[in-house]
Amino acid sequence: MLKQKYRQTLPSTPTTVRFFSRFVLISMLIFGFGHRISAQKDSIPSKDSLKNVKTGVATTLKDQVKYQAQDSMFFDLGDQKVYLYDSASVDYQEIHVTAHYIVIDFKNSVVFAEGKKDSLGNYLDKAVFADGEQTFEAHSFRFNFQTGRGKISEVTTEQGGGFLLAQTAKKDSSGTIYVKDGFFTTCNKEHPDFGIRAKKLKVIQNDKIITGPAYLEIADVPTPLAVPFGFFPNKKGRKSGIVIPTYGESPTLGFFLKGGGYYFGISDKVDMTVRGDIYSKGSWGAQLFTNYKVRYKYSGNFSIKYSQILFGEKELPSHYKENDFFINWTHTQDPKFNPSIRFSANVNAGTSTYNTYNSTRPNDFLSNTLQSNVAWSKSWKFGQLSANIRHSQNRVTRNVDITAPSLAFSINRFYPFKNSKRVVSKWYDKIGMSYNSEFQNNLNVGDSMVSFRQHQYLANHIRNGIRQSVPISTSLNLMKYFTLTPAINLNSVTQFRTIRKVWDPDAQVVKIDTVNGARANLDWNASATLSTRVYGTYMLKHSRYSAIRHTMTPNLSLTYVPDFTAPKYGFYKSVQDNQFGDMQKYSIYEGGLYGSSPAGKVGAVGINLLNSLEGKLRPKAGDTTSTVKRVSLIDAFNFAINYNMMATHFKWSTISSGFRTKLFKKIDVNANFIADPYRVSQDSIRIERFEWRDGKRLARLTGANISLGTSLRKGGLTSSTHTSTHGTEAEMNMINSNPNGYVDFNIPWSLNINYVLNWSRPLLTETFTQSVRFSGDVNVTPKWKVGFDSSYDLRKLEFGYTSLNVYRDLHCWEMQFNWIPFGIRQSYNVTISVKSSVLQDLKLTRKRDWYDFNAQ
Repeated sequence: MLKQKYRQTLPSTPTTVRFFSRFVLISMLIFGFGHRISAQKDSIPSKDSLKNVKTGVATTLKDQVKYQAQDSMFFDLGDQKVYLYDSASVDYQEIHVTAHYIVIDFKNSVVFAEGKKDSLGNYLDKAVFADGEQTFEAHSFRFNFQTGRGKISEVTTEQGGGFLLAQTAKKDSSGTIYVKDGFFTTCNKEHPDFGIRAKKLKVIQNDKIITGPAYLEIADVPTPLAVPFGFFPNKKGRKSGIVIPTYGESPTLGFFLKGGGYYFGISDKVDMTVRGDIYSKGSWGAQLFTNYKVRYKYSGNFSIKYSQILFGEKELPSHYKENDFFINWTHTQDPKFNPSIRFSANVNAGTSTYNTYNSTRPNDFLSNTLQSNVAWSKSWKFGQLSANIRHSQNRVTRNVDITAPSLAFSINRFYPFKNSKRVVSKWYDKIGMSYNSEFQNNLNVGDSMVSFRQHQYLANHIRNGIRQSVPISTSLNLMKYFTLTPAINLNSVTQFRTIRKVWDPDAQVVKIDTVNGARANLDWNASATLSTRVYGTYMLKHSRYSAIRHTMTPNLSLTYVPDFTAPKYGFYKSVQDNQFGDMQKYSIYEGGLYGSSPAGKVGAVGINLLNSLEGKLRPKAGDTTSTVKRVSLIDAFNFAINYNMMATHFKWSTISSGFRTKLFKKIDVNANFIADPYRVSQDSIRIERFEWRDGKRLARLTGANISLGTSLRKGGLTSSTHTSTHGTEAEMNMINSNPNGYVDFNIPWSLNINYVLNWSRPLLTETFTQSVRFSGDVNVTPKWKVGFDSSYDLRKLEFGYTSLNVYRDLHCWEMQFNWIPFGIRQSYNVTISVKSSVLQDLKLTRKRDWYDFNAQ
C-alpha cells in the first residue's frame, strides 16, 4: 500500500519521452555522461523485485553520492531525482542516511527521507541520519548536501549522555541544532518517564545544550520545578561545572547543604573536585578530591577532608565540637612500566574520630585500625634498595605509630664457594648466603600529640636504629630420603639511644637516664633442620574412593642461642631495685626500636609434623566420559612442640596444632588449638608440674579458635572484572575498582555465613566468645534487590551491627534505602535519583544519622 502511494507521485511522461529518457539513462551509464548515474546489475530476475537489491553511485558536489534500496529505484531524469524504496540508504562523505523511503534531488543537492508507515498513517520505524558522530532518528527529514542544513520532524537524538526529542529541529552547516518544543531526558524509552521540557533549545555540537524557560515533567505531569534558562554539558570527556549540593535537615545539626562545590575537568589525565558541607547550627566541612591516570604508566587518586561538627547549644555546658581531618592517597604503577623501579602508595590517615562522625560506609566506622604505606624500590640483578613510609593508627586506643623513613638494602642469595668450572660439585658448593640491612626512624605516641606545637615532645620520643643480618645456610641429602638444612644467622643492631638505671637511696626508686650515642649490639644463632616425607596409600573397593593417600612431613629441628645476658657481651647491666639491696638485670637497649638481644641460653629441640589427606574419586555409575579425580580431604593437620634443654625451668613449650579442610567443596573449616603440659595452682600460678602426673592427661587445653565459613551464590560472573558494551572505559574502571558500590542483578542471590568460636583459659580465668556473621542479597523481583549484613553473639544472645539495604530499579531512576535498625549506629537513608550522570543531581534524599537518634 505504501509503495503504491509513492509510485503514484511519480510524474507521468509520454511514452516517447520515457523511451528517450531510458535511452539517455543507458548512455549515461555506459559513457559516464552528465552525473554518471549508474545502477548495479541485477543478480535476481526482475520478476522477484521484492528481494532484489539495487545500488547506484552518482558523482556530484565534492564527492560521490552512493545509494541503494532493497525493493526498487526509480529515476526521474527530467527533475534529476532518484526514488529509493524499502531499506534504502544514501552515503555522502561522513553522512549516512537510512530510511524506508528516500528521494535524492540532484538538481538542488537535497535528500528527503521518511520512515515506514502503516495503512493508518502511523509510523512503524524511523529514518536515521548520521553525520560523523551525530545521529538523529526522525519520522522524516530534509537535508541539503551543499549547505549542510536540514529540517527534521519528530526527531530523537542522543546528546551528551541524554536524549533530545523535538517536534521540529533545524540543523545549520556548523552542526548546531535549533529545536522547537524540545524534551531532554536520560530515559531511553520510546515514551520517556521524565524529562526537562523547553519551548526552545539550542544544541552546540560537542559543547553544550542551551534552553530557554524549562520545567521538569514526570510521567507526563508538569511539576513546579522550573528554571528561566538551563545549560547541559554536551562534550565528551571531562568538563568543568558546578556540583549541586544535597539538601536536608538534621535534628542535631540543623538544615544542611552537603556535597556542593565545583568540578574541574583539567584534562584527560587529571581532574579535581572541591566540595563543601554547611549546617544551619554552625557545623561545616570541606573536601578536595583528585584523580589522575597516565595510560601504561600509573594511576591514582588523592583526597583531603576536614570537618567541624558542633554538638549541643553554645550556651549549655554540654556543648562541644569535633575538629577532624582525613587523608586518602592511592597510587598504582603499571607493572610493565619500568619494572626495575617501583613506586606505590596507600595512605589512610587522619584523626581517630573522622570516620565516626562523617563516614556512612560500615567498613570505615567499624574498622579499628588505619594503616598507610608509601613504598619505593629499585632492583638490580644482585639486590634491591627500598624506602618506605609507614603509618599505623588504632582508633580505640588512639595510638599512632609512624615510621618515616624505613630504608632497606638487600643482596640476593649467592654461593661464594661454587665454582662453575668444577665438573663434580662439592658439598660446600651449596652453601649460600645473603645480606639484609635496614634503617628505621620511628615515632609511637598518642594522636593528640601529633602536632607541630609538640615538636620537642616528639623529638624526645623518636626511636631509630640500624639492623643488619647475614643468613648462611646449605642443604644436604642424607641416606637418600632425608634432607638436612644447617643454618647460622649473624645479626647486628646499632641503636642511637641507650638507658642507664641508677638506684636513688633518698627517693628509694630506680631512676632511668637516657644516654645518647651509637651503640652496636651483636648476636647470632645456629640451627639445623632434618626433614623427610612419608606416603601411605589405602586402597578401597566398596566406595566412591578408589584410594586414600596420607602424606606426612615430619621436621626435627635443633636451635642454639647463647645467653647474651652474660657480662662479657655488655648488653645487660645490674641495678639495685629495692631497699634490701636485691639486684635486677636490665638491658641497656630497653625500650629501643629493636629491643634487646635474647635473654637466656636456648638449646631447643623442635618437632613439627605436617599431614594432609587426599583421595581418588571414581566416576559415578554409568558415567563413561569422566575420569578419576583427585580431591583433597584434609588440606592440613599440623602438630608442633619444643623442648629447651638449656632452660632452667619449664623446658617444654606449649603444644600447638591446626586443622584446615573444605567440606562439600563449599564450607571452609579452620581450627587451631594450644595446650600446656604444665599445671596451674589454685592461686592461678603456672607451676612446674606435669598434667600427666596428676590428671593422667598429656596437656591442658588453654586456647582454641574454630571458624566455619561459606560463600554461596547462584549465577553471575565468575570473574571479578565486569565488562559492558554500554559503559565507557572510565565508567567500567570505576565499577571494577568499587564493586561494592554497584548493584549486580546478574546474581539472583548470594549468601555469606561465618561462624567463629574463640576460647581461652591460660590460667584459671576463662574467656569465651561465639558469634555468627551473615550477609548477602537476593533479587526479590527482576527490579527489586534486598541486601543484609548482620552478626549474632551466641553468648550474649544479641545482635551486633546490622544493616538492611533495599534497591529498586526504576529503569532510568533508582531508589536506595539503607537502614541500621538498632545499635549505636542506628540510622536510615532513602534516596530516589536519576541513574545517568548527566542529571545525577536530580534526586530526593531523606536521612537521619546516628547522632540524631542518640540526641533524642
